[in-house]
Amino acid sequence: MQIPETHYARSGDLLIAYQAFGSGPHDVLLNSGPASNVETVWSLPEAVKLFERLGRFARVILFDRRDTGISDPFRDDLTLEAHTADALAVMDEVETERPVLVGSTEGARSLVTLAAMHPERAAGLIALAPSVRGGAAEAPEVAERLAEDIARKDWPDRLVGWYAPEWSREPLRRDRISRYIRTIATPRQARRLLALSLSSDISDVLPHVQVRTLVVWPRDCSFLPEEGARDFADLIPGAEYREVAGDAVFTYAFEIDTLADLIEEFVTGTAPAAATNRVLATVLFTDLVGSTERATELGDASWSGLLEGHHVAAREAVESHGGRMVKTLGDGVRATFSGPAQAVRCAKQIIAEAGSEDLEVRSGVHSGEVEVSSDDISGLAVHLAARIMDLAGAGEILVSRTVRDLVVGSELQFADRGKQELKGIEEPWHLYAVE
Repeated sequence: MQIPETHYARSGDLLIAYQAFGSGPHDVLLNSGPASNVETVWSLPEAVKLFERLGRFARVILFDRRDTGISDPFRDDLTLEAHTADALAVMDEVETERPVLVGSTEGARSLVTLAAMHPERAAGLIALAPSVRGGAAEAPEVAERLAEDIARKDWPDRLVGWYAPEWSREPLRRDRISRYIRTIATPRQARRLLALSLSSDISDVLPHVQVRTLVVWPRDCSFLPEEGARDFADLIPGAEYREVAGDAVFTYAFEIDTLADLIEEFVTGTAPAAATNRVLATVLFTDLVGSTERATELGDASWSGLLEGHHVAAREAVESHGGRMVKTLGDGVRATFSGPAQAVRCAKQIIAEAGSEDLEVRSGVHSGEVEVSSDDISGLAVHLAARIMDLAGAGEILVSRTVRDLVVGSELQFADRGKQELKGIEEPWHLYAVE
């Protein structure tokens, strides 16, 4: 997706940065509150994926509120009303009359203020992880620790731990979002935004919201109390409250397909059809050998921690080799790659890193036509890769002849294992072991 050009709207004496993209018949105004920079957000693959999804059915208007991103800094006290004025200035500049408003955390609070004060300018509101009194005010002890973290040199890393806990445990994603956070605000600006969260209460505003409203809450979130989001929904007449999987309150750390589906259904009135397509891909399956015995030896708590660490390392290996982690499967993973050599090298890395934790991994690789949906893969190639893995021993990578033939000329070497019967497959397949 091509990065759109950034423009500026005038809000009083300030210039507010915005972008508009997408070709759908609807308008969506999107703001992620304090975590916004319309230029650098495109460095996040998850954000790009969300923008591509939304742009299919809507014109998306993305903007930085004052004192965040590349909008003008602001020396006076910040208020939700001022942020509302910024949103209206952008709406007027792009000539949208009644967009659906989508905001997360503090962004949701400023957009709900807009919806209450100017109901004629909003077609609906989606609030992600919002709160009545501001997230920091809902949990004062958390606010105090946040203020302490913002004062530290590594404050962006620490904010990732608050706003996207799962990402904080994955070094590639943690570093990516940490670099992004450094572009959205200075420590001084971050403290001002925290002060706004501590000082504003919109309980008197919410009952006046007259537009359709959807409140979305990540059910595993431990950063903010769920009661704040439930109260937010309860105070808005007719608001719908829905929980989704995940622990993050950062917009782009939500499960993107789930979030995009919710927004599309709310905006268009129709649930999106499951998007599927068939592509040529290489499928990698891995599995831990002897996991039951190891779990019994270590106990549930220790085994769970070790398994989680293995899954995190496997995901990093997949992403570092240009693959897509489809899902974890108990003790193993399922991933796809554009080329077979990438999959084999990834399997080698997973086996090596697991060995450092005294874990043994077996894996299977096959290339073929795969049907890709939003959250899974299917087809004969997937079934074959799984069955090939079933025949592998500890520390072994078995591949189909298709994979061996496609990597001819590379440094990879193989041992011939002959034709093998695969469970559920009529004809035997010629398999090779990576040396």
